[in-house]
Amino acid sequence: MRSSRAKSIISTAEPLITIGITCYNEGDELLECWESVLSQTDNRWVAVLIMDGTRHERTRQIFEGLSHPKLRKFSMRTNVGPYPARNKAVALTETPYHLYLDGDDCLPPYAVGTILDSFQKNPDADYVFGDMEYFGRIATKIKLKPFTTDEVATRQCIPGACSYKKSLWEALGGYAAELARGNADYDFCIGIVEAGFKGVYVPQVLYRVRERERNISDSYLLTYHETHEIMVARHPKFFADRRRDQFLALGYQRSARANYAAGNLRAAAELDRKAQRHGMFWNVGLWQLRLEAKIPCRVWSVVWGVLRGARRLWQMLRMILTAFTSWWSSSQLVAKGDWHGR
Repeated sequence: MRSSRAKSIISTAEPLITIGITCYNEGDELLECWESVLSQTDNRWVAVLIMDGTRHERTRQIFEGLSHPKLRKFSMRTNVGPYPARNKAVALTETPYHLYLDGDDCLPPYAVGTILDSFQKNPDADYVFGDMEYFGRIATKIKLKPFTTDEVATRQCIPGACSYKKSLWEALGGYAAELARGNADYDFCIGIVEAGFKGVYVPQVLYRVRERERNISDSYLLTYHETHEIMVARHPKFFADRRRDQFLALGYQRSARANYAAGNLRAAAELDRKAQRHGMFWNVGLWQLRLEAKIPCRVWSVVWGVLRGARRLWQMLRMILTAFTSWWSSSQLVAKGDWHGR
């Protein structure tokens, strides 16, 4: 299957960047992704397409039908997960730079050219990242920015969809095998900062993310904190100070909320306690969750109703007291003849 955009001019210039595409169950969205690659205004690219052991018939048909002089394909025998598939894409990269692209996402036409220009203007840069645009169910832009080292302990500052030197990936050993099903890109981000690699931020949209309902597995959310524990163990240098407690607390907090929503009250209370022990002691939301998790729902509803009723009663008493005080003060002023404006 040759795409309708296959007539794009193939540059004779030596390719400098490999676009690593991974697919699993994207169906026709994979074609749209490939079209965005062919639409690049700078042709100094080649592409690698990895199919992650899918049984999705339409995705398999598209994968098998795609053909292009700049494209290499590889099919995993079994479903290994997104990050091992990305590792395979980078391992097959023969250019100095690599750019990851999910099979249902897209690149703006100027992405490759802008990224390569940024690397050329900043020869010391090991990676380049820019803003992101969401399309599909919700259309919005996410403006990123340069960041401090401490910020990395609170959020993933380098998006997974960034471009980096293949030598950087080799130095870090690729995406962590123990995080094959989640958060390996965050771990990779921490590794980049921990190792002291330099990056460049481009204030332009360099990646388009398809926004749709994503089915994140319950087991992943319920045990999300385990990924933070793994990352702390993998990066002792980065987490040698207060960042450790802060990072662990955020992981426990997210898992506590997921367990509470799933009705696992005992697990929620324990995870909540761990979050508080690692620095979130004064977090009001966690205390409320902890109380709700320990007290049966019906009992808590009654207690909460009584507290709200008491609060309303106190507000009414304050209003009555305020009105009485105002009346008493006015009567005293009238008695003294000290009332201005009457």
